Amino acid sequence: MVDTADIVIVGGGVHGASTAWHLAKRGAGKIVLIEKDGIGSGASGWSSAIVRMHYTLESLVKITMYGREMFGNWKDIVGVGESGFRQVGFLLLFPENEVEHAREVIAMQQRLGIDARMLTNAEVGDIEPRLARENVAAGAWEPNSGHADGSTVANSFVAAARELGVDVRIGPEVLGVSSEGGKVTGVETSEGVVGAGTVVIEAGYRTSALLAAHDVELPITPVRHAIAVVERTPDFGGIHPVVSDRVVQAYYRPEADSLTLLGEHDPLKGLVDPDVEDIKTPDLDEQVSLVERYAARFPGQESASITRGYTGVYDCTPDFQPVFGRVHAVDGLFMGAGFSGHGFKLSPGIGKIMSELVLDGSTEMIDITPFRVERFAEDDLLTAGEGYENRSLA
Repeated sequence: MVDTADIVIVGGGVHGASTAWHLAKRGAGKIVLIEKDGIGSGASGWSSAIVRMHYTLESLVKITMYGREMFGNWKDIVGVGESGFRQVGFLLLFPENEVEHAREVIAMQQRLGIDARMLTNAEVGDIEPRLARENVAAGAWEPNSGHADGSTVANSFVAAARELGVDVRIGPEVLGVSSEGGKVTGVETSEGVVGAGTVVIEAGYRTSALLAAHDVELPITPVRHAIAVVERTPDFGGIHPVVSDRVVQAYYRPEADSLTLLGEHDPLKGLVDPDVEDIKTPDLDEQVSLVERYAARFPGQESASITRGYTGVYDCTPDFQPVFGRVHAVDGLFMGAGFSGHGFKLSPGIGKIMSELVLDGSTEMIDITPFRVERFAEDDLLTAGEGYENRSLA
């Protein structure tokens, strides 16, 4: 029997899973999702899963708005599983040279209807009185943001997609995308060929190699993102918001009742590793650096104990901006990758966009032209202005 589908999705992270569900919800036909290792086993499973809507680019803000609504109302919208969303708020701390640009971003967010506001140094203390604020010029506050869980979201999307008839295959490795006469004909896997007129590649860092076989340039640098997990001291009190510390380029995200995840802001600060998806722990000096910055920001946490460390996966593009949409070199081929460390919060919206591109040929959510994969060959990189020192909030 010939193995065929209408649509094949390559990759079982939050993006592939979201795309599968959005397509199935619209009755897109026979959909096969192929994942080599396991649902959420790559970048999604190791994501800090921060949910915030602070971006320089308005298009990305709009995508995160869609995601925030879904994460917070998962049972009503998706109906299967959960997102693990916790609305603890998102607090930004700015150095003086970023305040002007931050005000511009907040004004844009407010125009779009987001509950966000700038804070004086004193108002930062009102939100989180345990912070040391001597080197903080200003802050910003998103009370409706927080964090979710990457593995939970990926598996919930897949469970919902299965209920809608998606054929989820765990184990086969996609070796290539086949085409004939400039048109997609399917995928070649370690277990045989699956014929299809539409293929969507959302396989993280591995997406580049699959596109390169069709002479499509997608430069991605695979970076290990160090994360340290500390147990806060018993006298700390209740959980804190997600804190984006722009002053020392780190973030602090609560976990459970007494733990905090500590991570770097800079997308390129980490070990470049082609085997980035293999499980490895960060170096001790990376963890110590994160703990020192956290303890300086939260006085009294010098005694917080490191419970463990692990590394996440950043698939960084040259402009630190995501790549998604139609691959014009091959009719019927679509892709999404290169999210450079902030793909989780975008995944619900990207899934919707990808489904609309496949089924309708366009999307009304945003103008996707700047995010096209062809921009690298055209030397037309996507810039987000000079407002922030690095691109973690671009």
